[in-house]
Amino acid sequence: MDPERLIQCPYDKNHQIRACRFPYHLVKCRENNKKIAKELATCPYNARHRVPRQELSLHIATCENKVSQELEGAASAFTARTREVTAFQSPPSQEDWEADAVEAPAPPFVFGASRIPRIPHTLTTLPECLALPQPRSQNPPHFDHTPRMLGSPTAAFPESLTP
Repeated sequence: MDPERLIQCPYDKNHQIRACRFPYHLVKCRENNKKIAKELATCPYNARHRVPRQELSLHIATCENKVSQELEGAASAFTARTREVTAFQSPPSQEDWEADAVEAPAPPFVFGASRIPRIPHTLTTLPECLALPQPRSQNPPHFDHTPRMLGSPTAAFPESLTP
């Protein structure tokens, strides 16, 4: 629906309202025209549709929004049947978080305190399984780091390609 399209107000035929403002106008105009509001009924398929009460059954039978509502109902019924057929029940969990918390309670949280365990000073070397890997050399071994002068003849060529 075009939001700038003009729609006629059901309470006052002189009101032409933009579609984007129509729901707000309906609320305001219904309160200003309570006598007319009692004579109009709201469509069950689209709350923007206000029709005289005696014409409601005819409107319901011919409402343009009824088709989409029926399709949605059919789709939800299909989804419900699909869920019944494919419903998977997971086995009951063997975990008991409360019992685990009692057996091994977590240390209290202290803001700013580190949770990294400290190594006792008596240990001077770590076993191999706990030893940290040695840092790699930052420079690859094939790269030559000898300084070159910008104007030298070998500056543009690596040593292996020099004439």
